[in-house]
Amino acid sequence: MIREAEQASFAEGRTTSDQLMDAVIDRLWYALQHDPEFAARKIERVTVYAGKGNNAGDAIGLAARFDCRVQVCAVCDPAEFSPETRRQYEKLQNRPQKEYPPMPAMLQGNGCSLIIDGLLGSGVSGKLRDEYAVLVEEINAIRRYEPNSLILSIDIPTGLQADTGETLGAVVQADITAAIGCVKPGMLVDGAEDYVGRMLCIPLPIVPMPDAVDAVVTDPLSAFVWPRNYSCFKNKVGRVNIVAGSKGYIGAAQLCADAAVAAGAGLVALYCKEDIYPILAARVAPAVMVHPVSSYAEVPADGAQALVIGPGIGQPAVAEAEALHRLLNNFDGPVVLDADGLNLAAKYHWNIPENAILTPHPGEMRRLFPQAAGLSRAETVRQFLQRTPCTLLYKGARSIIASVTFPYLIYNSSGGPYMANGGQGDVLSGVIAALVTQWGDAICATRSAAYVCGLAATHARAAASNPPATPASAIIRYLPTALKA
Repeated sequence: MIREAEQASFAEGRTTSDQLMDAVIDRLWYALQHDPEFAARKIERVTVYAGKGNNAGDAIGLAARFDCRVQVCAVCDPAEFSPETRRQYEKLQNRPQKEYPPMPAMLQGNGCSLIIDGLLGSGVSGKLRDEYAVLVEEINAIRRYEPNSLILSIDIPTGLQADTGETLGAVVQADITAAIGCVKPGMLVDGAEDYVGRMLCIPLPIVPMPDAVDAVVTDPLSAFVWPRNYSCFKNKVGRVNIVAGSKGYIGAAQLCADAAVAAGAGLVALYCKEDIYPILAARVAPAVMVHPVSSYAEVPADGAQALVIGPGIGQPAVAEAEALHRLLNNFDGPVVLDADGLNLAAKYHWNIPENAILTPHPGEMRRLFPQAAGLSRAETVRQFLQRTPCTLLYKGARSIIASVTFPYLIYNSSGGPYMANGGQGDVLSGVIAALVTQWGDAICATRSAAYVCGLAATHARAAASNPPATPASAIIRYLPTALKA
């Protein structure tokens, strides 16, 4: 797909192959310099694994931008590179050299070894030849045994088929894949995320891409935050009502409410049972209004622009579950149904209104929609929405956002495995509710909330020197940074 678009651009005289490669390298460098994960790392060595084609030229040209030791491991003699790649290689060889201390292939210490996979691009099919497979395994060995390494694949991980997601033998396990022009369909196939890692979208306006068939990917250009009018005030940017918390699950309510405040909701009201009120009132952000209720029937169905039901409410009695069901159906605005709210909906077969925003993880989806067994994530979303028209965020390593009002599946590209811990969904629910009160558009708010939470997690992790896990409370602290970015 991208190859045909490039050839059309060359034929129409919009650009040349050398100009296109320079543009790709410029955009790659810009994207990396503005990526929090890169910004927090001191790159001490760059190693490029290069094939013969232009994918290698992109990788070598990018490596030349780093002010550190650069090494090229190629499957061929540089004389066999494509003309465009040879030009980048010559520029690398001719750049001013500095004296660098010798370093082992696998760095030890506080610095980071950047490994750039420029072996093969998106036009590959058929099993990898042995000379490529050996280098792929070498890249993966560095990733396993050198904790300070970072694997960056250019366009698509070598060994992953671009259209189908089929593995062509050995496959590079990238930490980040910089998708050039557009995200390839094979990168969105179930299971491909373990090879693709985090997606970094590199748009190329000079090479117009054909429209995607049924999917789009959320990136910084689409996960925007609308600016406020100068005259806005707290009631104008929205009130969020939250029904959350129970004994043993107080943190869920706090995370949800505090996230809604951090994401810009004008007013946040938290409704909880009387037995946990004293604890919650002392723990949540000062701006949160905490209201104790003896029954969920006391929670008002009006007076707010968005409602959250579910984080940490546990398994209430039947009468209380019925009160929550009535609240869900009587509320006119967007209702975020999450966590225990989803479990109650599955247990009691609730009617889900179209104004609902559901945020299930795979376990909750199995309870809501047992018919999903054996289906792909994408097909699960499509079939669920046919039965239950609403806005859906199906959580996972590559969360899918969809709605009956939007023609495409939306894949989130931010965040990573460091978010695999408790409380992340509670934060997400609060952010969705806060954004939808300000914008009024459920699908736009949901896709942007997912992206912003992932970006905040990456900022938080980078600030903590890239630990394996980032707690949900840290994401709340970095929400303003992510929203600004």
